[in-house]
Amino acid sequence: MSDSTEYYKEIDEGQDAFLRGDEPPPREPPKQEPLALIDAGDLDGLEPPPREWVVRSFLPRKVAVLLTGEGGVGKSMLALQLGECIRRGVPFLGRETIAGTTLIFSCEDDGEELHRRLHRIHKTVGTPRNPPGRLLFAPRVGTINALAVFDARTGLAEPTDAFRALEACAVEHRADLVVIDTTSQTFPGNENDRAAVTVYVNMMAGLAVQTNACVLLLAHPPKTGAEYSGSTSWTGTVRARCFLRSHDDEGTRRYFLKLAKANYSPEFEDELVRDDNGVMWLADKVPPSMADKINAYAQLAGHKRVFMSALDALTRQGRAISHANRASNYAPKVMLAAGLADGCTIKQLETAMEALFREEVIVAGAVVAKGKDRKPVCGIARKSRQEQAHDSGRTDSHEADALHDLNSLEEAA
Repeated sequence: MSDSTEYYKEIDEGQDAFLRGDEPPPREPPKQEPLALIDAGDLDGLEPPPREWVVRSFLPRKVAVLLTGEGGVGKSMLALQLGECIRRGVPFLGRETIAGTTLIFSCEDDGEELHRRLHRIHKTVGTPRNPPGRLLFAPRVGTINALAVFDARTGLAEPTDAFRALEACAVEHRADLVVIDTTSQTFPGNENDRAAVTVYVNMMAGLAVQTNACVLLLAHPPKTGAEYSGSTSWTGTVRARCFLRSHDDEGTRRYFLKLAKANYSPEFEDELVRDDNGVMWLADKVPPSMADKINAYAQLAGHKRVFMSALDALTRQGRAISHANRASNYAPKVMLAAGLADGCTIKQLETAMEALFREEVIVAGAVVAKGKDRKPVCGIARKSRQEQAHDSGRTDSHEADALHDLNSLEEAA
């Protein structure tokens, strides 16, 4: 009812009609929309339309796709890189794109941060001139971003004002890719509720169908190591699911993008490398300048392994070595003289030692043996895992260390 006066007026009229014994007028049943049917007979002998892609053999149109990855692994940056590739109509990680418009519904990064990230991408690939497509940002930090509201009694969902605004924007600008960053901000239900998840993903799929776009949902996995969090409906309802992960391999950070579920294309798992600006490349198809840095970093990782192996051997022998380059037991010189350098030069061992000190893998001044007079002998020692775990105030600085190591290695060369 529009107001209380109209409400009470209709109630009074109903009571009067009841007292008079009037028969209520027949109520027409609600009109039911008929099912849209396709007769298979009408399709006999006809070639089906070809499947349309935003990124060939990866992201199809008219579907919702889930991209998961642990916090800080680079999902948002990779999605931005994807949008920039579509804007330019250039391949994304070796796969053909169709030039078009990407709309990023960004719930966790404001416009300034998105600008900073885009600037970093341009530092690697250059600023485009008259690109054929567009890259649009919808910064949503600090706003209500739920795209659906659920009725607790019926389990049904209604689109919110935020969804209507997203839908209108995608239609107006003819978006080819809609990135929703993230599901934790836009899905207000219980991620373990199969029905709620299904309704939400179906709404996103409906948006994809209406706009002839791909809707890419960014999400975090649980801490248990699984590739996605919550109900199996997350992976069951989307038409494709991707997983971005990373791990340290003996001092080298490695990245992998996996197409874990693919209804319309072959599954894959590609190894990626990330350059100094955060741009991802296929590990076997990096530009020459990037390949040089990767090779240099791999060489440094090998030198560090040699240093640690030599350190362990000298420690077992009870021989203390020093980080002071004027000491008679200067570590790189002792390792070389003892035949433990495995082909490394003194300069390479020095660079490796400094890197290991920065990473707090080794420490100086540790007790490594006892002298003939039973007094402790101090020198460089491997830091225990327990000591590393209890370091306070230390942050993850792999990228800064890698860049410093590369510069040091170039100077050593």
